[in-house]
Amino acid sequence: MIDLQKVSGIPMELDEETYKLKFKPPIENMVPSVRVFEEMQPVLMDKEARPEPEREELYYMYRDVHLPEHEKLIRENKVRYDITVIPPGMIGKEFVKTVGHFHSRVPGEEYDYPEIYEVLHGQALFLIQKMDQADPNKLRTVMAIKAGKGEKVVYPPNYGHIIVNIGHEPLVTANWVSSEYTADYKSVAEKQGMAYYVVKGASDRQFEIVPNKNYSEVPEMRFAKGHMNTSFGFMTDEPMYETGIRHPGRLEFLNNPHKFAVELSSITS
Repeated sequence: MIDLQKVSGIPMELDEETYKLKFKPPIENMVPSVRVFEEMQPVLMDKEARPEPEREELYYMYRDVHLPEHEKLIRENKVRYDITVIPPGMIGKEFVKTVGHFHSRVPGEEYDYPEIYEVLHGQALFLIQKMDQADPNKLRTVMAIKAGKGEKVVYPPNYGHIIVNIGHEPLVTANWVSSEYTADYKSVAEKQGMAYYVVKGASDRQFEIVPNKNYSEVPEMRFAKGHMNTSFGFMTDEPMYETGIRHPGRLEFLNNPHKFAVELSSITS
């Protein structure tokens, strides 16, 4: 079992055999949403590939995780704290990843809902991409952000995104997001995934990126490591859950991104 309480601020541990989370009092055990292989097939580089090791359940999503005494505060601020567990493995040449999606538009604004992620265990590669507003079929920006334990990553508005487990251990991530948003998976599935696939490199410890030919033009990938704009007040040495509970005002950008346009735009600059 991997104890995740210190790094997350949530009393829980990860079963390394089942890849399921076990919550401790006062949180009751939660049943995760499960992403199965069939749902992943539309976004794979090789749709004939099978998971290795063989399994139907690819990753697990625990939504709206919180301590009971914080429920009122979380509801008042219209946010949600989720946890995702991605076991290690491959699907053909690709590392196991999330399906990928875009966020819905904030009502009355020109921005989609943003999101902030934190790595609790393992090694993650976050891929984000932005489509041209004038031509939804044209890509403007593609960025990869490598992050490890304790590091935070902000998904800016209007960017689609996926998470890839590039390590040999289970990847556990947490995120704060608006409880008002909805996810659009169709845009990514129509292109058979994001603009780049992440595949095993020449060395066992390396990865490579392969352009997705279903996009007419693919911009050069920009790389960052542990990328985080500290203007939002989330630091590496404090669990993101605890920061959000102690300083709920730091979560305001999730519902009102127009107030933080400068900070959000600087993330990808």
